[in-house]
Amino acid sequence: VRARARVGHGHRPIMDRWLGVGGLPRAALSLVVWAALLSTLPGGRGDCSHETGPDIDPPTAADGEVVDINHAVLRDGRPIMSSINLGKQKMYYYENLNATTMNQPERYRKIIISLEPCEGVVYLFVRKTRRCWPDPHNCCKPIPGRALAAAAPPCNKSTHTVQCTWSHFHSVIDGSRDGAPTFFEVPHSSAKYFLSVYAPSEVNLDHGVGSPKFRLTVLADIGAYPRPGLQGQLQTRFAVDERAVEVSWDEAAFIPMGVSSLRNYYLYSSLLLASDKKQSESVFISPSKIMNSVCGLERNAVKYGNAISPASCQDGICKAMIAGIVPKRRYMLNIIAESYRGFNSTYSGIVVSSDWSESRHAFSDWSETTTSLVGGICGTIFGVLVIGYLWIVKLYK
Repeated sequence: VRARARVGHGHRPIMDRWLGVGGLPRAALSLVVWAALLSTLPGGRGDCSHETGPDIDPPTAADGEVVDINHAVLRDGRPIMSSINLGKQKMYYYENLNATTMNQPERYRKIIISLEPCEGVVYLFVRKTRRCWPDPHNCCKPIPGRALAAAAPPCNKSTHTVQCTWSHFHSVIDGSRDGAPTFFEVPHSSAKYFLSVYAPSEVNLDHGVGSPKFRLTVLADIGAYPRPGLQGQLQTRFAVDERAVEVSWDEAAFIPMGVSSLRNYYLYSSLLLASDKKQSESVFISPSKIMNSVCGLERNAVKYGNAISPASCQDGICKAMIAGIVPKRRYMLNIIAESYRGFNSTYSGIVVSSDWSESRHAFSDWSETTTSLVGGICGTIFGVLVIGYLWIVKLYK
């Protein structure tokens, strides 16, 4: 009313001075104009030119629903198995508009994003809410004062720092966890997620891997995912006959409870070669032979016996027996837990060997005749020594 009263006095209305075109505030219009200008500049905040070009590995039918030439769509709770070319990135889009999921209590309103390498080294980069997709190729920024260019991971911490553009969170990319799974459980605070999977060239070639393979899962109903008990640790002990080994583990859990339950456990084993060496605490066994991911176990190990029902577990501890252990050989053992919703996870795995038992019973297979023969030989030698000593004493006298 006050603004209208002042129109007749030769002044512009206050609301007209505050509002711009279309009734929008002038400050808002200025921001829109500046944002539009920045989006057209190379390297500006709206520059998504890295999403196209030779560094992108085009999606295939194995990557999910292909809706564009450069990315595929992930569906909630549907893992995809794919491979990627070296030095390339694959892009994925995930969207969740489920009101029931968003209305969960804050402690349960989370999302699981899991990248499991089946063979080779792969990194995961995630951006929320708005494009662009993450750009892994310039994550390694040179330390100030060094005349170096930005590079793709893994990053050498002595010469570069980790600063990934368009990324809210990503895998460990300093080389310390190459070959290890990436598992994120983060607050479900966005309806849209932009994911990039990148395969470094040099580190994969060093392990003889030319086409890394991986499994990617996004799950908003976190109560359907089985979580290995006691952080996935396994315990083993040799049986009485020492040609068999008993492996035990803590039951898997579900958080929150009531969404799903455990269907079965599966025991996997593999006879290791002399060249199979564990490279670090986070990588089991190596990037070329991964044993702590579901697809890695299915690729490099064999399922031992039948499925193990959780009903056989007692006091929260499950056990299984493996027979036919070959002496002086190393074995890898690991467990896969599967829920009724079809989701599965692995324990951390363990390497066992019967070398210690063989040295303790080195003479256990000798017969009584052999023992008598050894005793006779030792007695004869002792007798010869005594007679020789007496003869020498008599000679000197």
